[in-house]
Amino acid sequence: MSDSDKSKALVDEIKNAPAPEELNASSPVVVPSEPVKAEVKPAKASTAAAPVVDKAAADRIKAEEKAAKKAEREQARKQAKIDKKAKKAAAYQEKVEQCPRDYRPVGTGLFFWSLFLCSIPVLGILFTLIFSVVPVNKNFKHFARAILSWYVIILILLLIFAIIVTFALGQSISDYIWPFEKFFSEMARALGF
Repeated sequence: MSDSDKSKALVDEIKNAPAPEELNASSPVVVPSEPVKAEVKPAKASTAAAPVVDKAAADRIKAEEKAAKKAEREQARKQAKIDKKAKKAAAYQEKVEQCPRDYRPVGTGLFFWSLFLCSIPVLGILFTLIFSVVPVNKNFKHFARAILSWYVIILILLLIFAIIVTFALGQSISDYIWPFEKFFSEMARALGF
């Protein structure tokens, strides 16, 4: 017999026990057929008392049944959560597969690393130009074009600032360009151009 069958049998015996009024001193005491940690007190001749069955054992059995039901509910809830997530992922994947190849979603990693490459000084502009023309995915292409437009805006703001500073200080623009010209000519000479 399994533990659950034993516990059910014990609960049934407790329920079917005779009422105290039905017992007298000569009536036999009901003892479960299998050994159970139950304490049976004999009835006294002077009073008609019912046999006392171990309430702790009955409470323990009820608590075990309650814990088993709770565990089953918890497992069912977890499985329902997993099924819901799987269903949501399948619906998302179906939507992605329905999208044309040019408009499929782009992952965060691709945006992160492309932004890293585009932020490298001097080479970043080259990467940005390549990314804004070459890729097939429109989302990524638009992202690269947005970065390129920021570069253009920053360049225009720098030119406006240079013009304002030139008029305010009375220097010519060639005084600002001369260090860059010298740097690039020395680089070209060092590389053999």
